[in-house]
Amino acid sequence: MHAPLAKTSATHVRSMREAAWPWRATAVVLAIVLLAPLLVIDVPPLSDYPNHLARFFILAHPDDPVLSKMYAPHWTILPNLGMDVIGAGLLRITDPHTGGRILLALSLLAPVGGAVVYHRVAFGCRSYWPLASGLVAYNAAFFMGFMNFLLSLGLALVGAAAWIALRRRQRSGWKTLAGASAAVATFFTHIFGLAFLFLLIGAEEAAELRNRWSSGTVTARDFMKAAIPILIALAPAIVLYRLSPFGDTATSLGAWHAIVKLMRLFSAFTIPSMDLTIVTAVAVIVALVAMRRHLAFAPGLPLAIAVLAVVYIAAPVRMKGGSYIDLRAAVMIALLLFAGVQPRIARREAMMFGVVFAALILVRSAYVAATWIESRDDLADLRAAIAGVEPGARVLVATGSSRERTMAPPARRTLPGVYRLTYHLPALLLIDRRAFWPLLFADPAQQPVSILPPFDRMSHPLTEPVDWKVLANATFSAETLRWSRYLVDWRADFDYVLLIDPKPGFQAVEKLSPLHDGEFAKLYRIDR
Repeated sequence: MHAPLAKTSATHVRSMREAAWPWRATAVVLAIVLLAPLLVIDVPPLSDYPNHLARFFILAHPDDPVLSKMYAPHWTILPNLGMDVIGAGLLRITDPHTGGRILLALSLLAPVGGAVVYHRVAFGCRSYWPLASGLVAYNAAFFMGFMNFLLSLGLALVGAAAWIALRRRQRSGWKTLAGASAAVATFFTHIFGLAFLFLLIGAEEAAELRNRWSSGTVTARDFMKAAIPILIALAPAIVLYRLSPFGDTATSLGAWHAIVKLMRLFSAFTIPSMDLTIVTAVAVIVALVAMRRHLAFAPGLPLAIAVLAVVYIAAPVRMKGGSYIDLRAAVMIALLLFAGVQPRIARREAMMFGVVFAALILVRSAYVAATWIESRDDLADLRAAIAGVEPGARVLVATGSSRERTMAPPARRTLPGVYRLTYHLPALLLIDRRAFWPLLFADPAQQPVSILPPFDRMSHPLTEPVDWKVLANATFSAETLRWSRYLVDWRADFDYVLLIDPKPGFQAVEKLSPLHDGEFAKLYRIDR
């Protein structure tokens, strides 16, 4: 009796493994295609990334004889520590640019991996559909260098998947513990990831309550069983938030712009090519519309997407130190369309959509790689410009291209309709030359690095390089100094001025001696 049963079980296991092999091969190929562009350049032009990398470098080398006079690690409870902790450890054993690209690979693949895990738990089966989230791996948030945010999305999806799996097994205690652990992990990675986690958990519990309400079996006890575990799981994150300096910062709201909302509508698909951005978005929309009668949704998914849609529409440009809230909401929505949706269509249709999506993923990655190959000229020009800067020198950075020029050529320097990608490349001054520049991300309410006197009065975290034209002014307006306080006595405080991304025909500034005159980067010595 037992031998045939054992033989049947072995046959079943073998058939399951054989069925899983093509899916696993596809997942491996997807990862290779997505990561390939990271091999063509050592510093990809992703807006905030070089600035983050410079901070990781400081944290990894706290005893550097030059940098330790300017900066000091300042570890405390903060909601943006994920990549700092990993980066500080990784850059101790790798060179900064190898370690940096490993961190980029992690932030690139984390949302895709999270979508796959969430989908598997939500629908109880392995599917190719969540692998199509590779279409949104390269998105506006990635090109903006929002590494912690992207990592937190992956953690939130995995944490929500664990909650769902344990709830279905009626393991209330383990479910609450998993939720609390995920809450702590996402809190220390990014505050938006924490919100995403509890949106998914809350939507799942709300869907279950709605089912019970529809069947007439819901009780007050059911509401308590849903709410209490969520509150317990959220409690550690609330405590951490109140203990962090971030929790003490004032809540400030930025402006709301309708045109900005329209331009960021396809943020989840945005790459430096506007054409590929639109084609990808249209392809996904057309596929979903074509399959609309054959789509299964994870419990609570419509509610989660509806909430994120409201956030996208209503959110101001900036709130309590957080920026690009609508852009982040758009990325979350697109990710859920792959994580929480299961098409149930014929094999022939599935193959057709699969081929189209695979081709788009390949073309998008190839375009990114080609763009980054072109960017190597800008990077080489910048390195040539700063090659003679001495360790410990103080370098003011200016730009010839303001944020309004988000569509101006060349394409490799812009994220269409969103931002220019070049502003923080001068962070290489710190990494490659051990020089000081005033724009390091070192806000004590957000980053674990402090700037030491007298350099603190010559710095301004979380802002952009000053417009080159401003340097020609004898005095500065209060609005200018609000965002560039280091200009008060810049000729005395700094040794050099580095101009990046200049406009054609820009005007010279008096008492600056040219040292390097490149197409992308120009270096000047300040005449005393």
